Amino acid sequence: MTLHPQSRALLEALESAAAGPVADTYGQIRSAAREAALADTERIGLDHVEDVDAAGVACRLYRPRQGAPVALYVHGGGWVLHDLETHDAFCRHLAHQSGWALLAVDYRRAPEHPYPAPLDDVQVAAHWLRVHDREHRVDASFLPAIGDSSGANLVAGLAVREPAAIDFQVLLYPPVDRRADLGGPGETPALEAGSMEWFWQAYAPGDLGDLPEVSVVNATNLADHPPALIVSNEHDLLRDQAEAYAAQLAEAGVDVMGVRALGMVHSYWRQPALFDASRSTVTIVGALLDAHRSRAR
Repeated sequence: MTLHPQSRALLEALESAAAGPVADTYGQIRSAAREAALADTERIGLDHVEDVDAAGVACRLYRPRQGAPVALYVHGGGWVLHDLETHDAFCRHLAHQSGWALLAVDYRRAPEHPYPAPLDDVQVAAHWLRVHDREHRVDASFLPAIGDSSGANLVAGLAVREPAAIDFQVLLYPPVDRRADLGGPGETPALEAGSMEWFWQAYAPGDLGDLPEVSVVNATNLADHPPALIVSNEHDLLRDQAEAYAAQLAEAGVDVMGVRALGMVHSYWRQPALFDASRSTVTIVGALLDAHRSRAR
């Protein structure tokens, strides 16, 4: 399938707004994205939204109703960009549409805090949520984790480090192999090979990139991993490695479903105002989490 018209529109906007290599401009990108998010006053109202301290890790809890099941949410951005504010509108949308509460993790970011700091923060937040769910009127007895892009890498890395920490993993276009070839037709302005290479180096420099918690394709304990949904984009340089990882999990006996979003590009998931496919994927994720939670009870 060719690029979806909504993907073409995003890429055209990105091309016109190109600011230069991410290595030189990531500080500016951080500030601009945060300012734009804070300026957006159109936010979905929920039953309760609260910033919480999860054993020293800053997080934000989104609760659509009291007693809702809760999932861990780990944002993307190359382990370098984005934060609670840039994903606030989307997390509200996801909680509202799915009926699932979310604990969004404001993990420490590279390059100031490379591996293992971001993964450590995600693990701490998951442990905290298991213990303190009832205090915040949510239910973590079945705890999924959802991540987009580098956030999906951190979710998968947590499954390598401590498979029992989560009960299900939703991985949206995850980078899973530091040594994968980034060439080919999947490169677009939504994620360029040079930027992805710099992101990897910022998060896990040198040989750290080969560790199983970073390049999860190198893990030897895949059979112990929780069930997974892995979504890849047709026009994304991470597509092949994400789909190969889904195949690895299946070969290890993990209950895994792999979905390729035709016509889509990197970052579509968190932009429901721009992409019909984002809204559809949110519906799929919510229904799948409901089904697995019911099955586990």
